[in-house]
Amino acid sequence: MGAVQSVECERARAWVSLELDDELSEVEDALLRAHVGRCAACAAFARDVDGLTQEIRTTRLQRPVATRVSLHRRRAATRTLQLGAAAAAVAIAGGFGSLAGSLTSHPVPPPHSGAGRSIAL
Repeated sequence: MGAVQSVECERARAWVSLELDDELSEVEDALLRAHVGRCAACAAFARDVDGLTQEIRTTRLQRPVATRVSLHRRRAATRTLQLGAAAAAVAIAGGFGSLAGSLTSHPVPPPHSGAGRSIAL
């Protein structure tokens, strides 16, 4: 884990970044030079960032390698995803239907004993 930096070091490191893009005011530049002159860690940071920035800016750009995905494979993957989503939707709908049916159905009254009743034929 790195050491905790002072507020002055944090500010100086932000100024280093601004300086690389020519966005540092004259006052900030003077304050940065004074800080880097007395802080070895920030001086090393400024050298490292400057070197890396110069390397990035002077490196020739490369074209990314294009990868091709078979249209058939993409369609098959999409179809599998669609079928899975449809199956999940059917299962969820069935579950909600069962739940709704169990909440709204009326209980059937228990059968009465036939004593005392006569059935006419």
